[in-house]
Amino acid sequence: MKENFDINDNLPIIVGVGQVVKQWNGLELNEAPNPVDIIKEAIEVALCDASDVGLKEEIDYAAIIRTFPDSLPMPYNPFGKIINLPAAVLQGLKIKPKNVLYTSAGGEQPQFQVSSISEKLYNSEIEFAIIAGGEVNGALKRAVKLGAKLDWASNEDFSITDNGPKTDFITEYELKNGLGLPPQTYASMEDGLRARLKMSVADYAEYTSKILSNLSEVASKNEYAQFPKHLPSSFLSIPSRSNYRLYNNYLKWSMAQDAVNQSAAIIITTVRKAKKLSIPQEKWVYLHGYSNIEDTFVTHRPDISKSDAISLVIKKALKTSKLNPTDIEYKEIYSCFPIVLILAAEVLGVDPTQECLTVTGGLPFFGGPGNNYSSHGIAALVESLRKDRGAFGLVLANGGFMSKESSGIYSTKAPDDWSVIDNKDDQRFVDNRPSVNLLNEDCKAEIEGFCLKYDRDIPQSGYVIAKNDKGRILAKIKTNNHKMLKFLSGDLDVVGKTAKFSYEAGYNYIVDLNL
Repeated sequence: MKENFDINDNLPIIVGVGQVVKQWNGLELNEAPNPVDIIKEAIEVALCDASDVGLKEEIDYAAIIRTFPDSLPMPYNPFGKIINLPAAVLQGLKIKPKNVLYTSAGGEQPQFQVSSISEKLYNSEIEFAIIAGGEVNGALKRAVKLGAKLDWASNEDFSITDNGPKTDFITEYELKNGLGLPPQTYASMEDGLRARLKMSVADYAEYTSKILSNLSEVASKNEYAQFPKHLPSSFLSIPSRSNYRLYNNYLKWSMAQDAVNQSAAIIITTVRKAKKLSIPQEKWVYLHGYSNIEDTFVTHRPDISKSDAISLVIKKALKTSKLNPTDIEYKEIYSCFPIVLILAAEVLGVDPTQECLTVTGGLPFFGGPGNNYSSHGIAALVESLRKDRGAFGLVLANGGFMSKESSGIYSTKAPDDWSVIDNKDDQRFVDNRPSVNLLNEDCKAEIEGFCLKYDRDIPQSGYVIAKNDKGRILAKIKTNNHKMLKFLSGDLDVVGKTAKFSYEAGYNYIVDLNL
């Protein structure tokens, strides 16, 4: 590694980070977090973190992470339409970049944008950039529940590049036969992983609760966490009034919590520009290796208990950084559901019940601010690395249903060399895997995983995913098939068992189990 005084002036570096969290009880309407203001505040914090000299006029590129309301098929704006969120944020700060991007949806976007912007900086296409985003879903939910009237409308507008939501993570076949919202889609993959690990339902609940408890301990010490409380594994593994069952593999605190008011921003430039602006070197954090991979639809993947994309992006980031997993001191792994943590731990060769896999506290406990969570992860990692100089940290950012993965490795040490990373071979490997034939027919098949959705501790609906020699079938459980719903909610492990399916009026259904 080179010393910081003798390095390539084109190297991209993070020089400023900022995070904001708001706790709002719903009583004082004038104190309610606002979706524009909370992002503006994070940018101000990040700019002050970089330098006490005004930097706004230096910004020539801005990437604003798409908010959750703007990621929905039908935008939800109960308190008024913000017609152009990036314009509202930037004009409010009197920042006038030459180029402004409103990103697509996906939890991978913050790391993806760091990688993309770093390439632009290295190639001298831009000089000084910001990435920022935020969510006030907690305030929105509370205000709607209380019947409060807030005014979030904004008519600020100017020309930007809007990538649109691009939430094409799911097919019509999948929607018709049971997949849908993230927890109901992840639940079957989680079940497949549980079976691959040869754990009973009870054993897996205990296993994941230990992992989650470790996350909550980190969140309990994080001033930017929305839910800063350490929860023991004994609480997290057992259904209760405050940790009720939502899906067969998920209690309330097993997954991302979106009722948050959080924002984060990242300032990126080059060594040359940082020197010119006299930004202190103790602020500099370098991006070393990185990788971005898109996976196919869930039902098209060879094994629902694994993620080739997660494996490839972590290995590529390590390889291009010339590092081994043991060289990584800090890990910030996306944690919307336990499966992502466990699969990343498999790649890194660590025990997720013993290894710290977050620097924030994770999406269930730090909070899940929509697509922008990993901006907080990167910001927290930057702060850790500034204190532990020379150490390395890894970020894994996950989008969709493990549909899009982005990774990055960071350090205050400058890399020996740096270049734009080509992911074409890895992406080609994913794209060229053998296709999976999807079935719409009466048949028998071996169960790979299943999902049950609960209401008041009673399974209400669900689906099964299974394979046979002809391909894969995704099939709903009929809502009036109470016997099947009750049986699948029992203690018997059905993964690997043969089931009978029927095809009726364009839909697949599970009709019987051969045990």
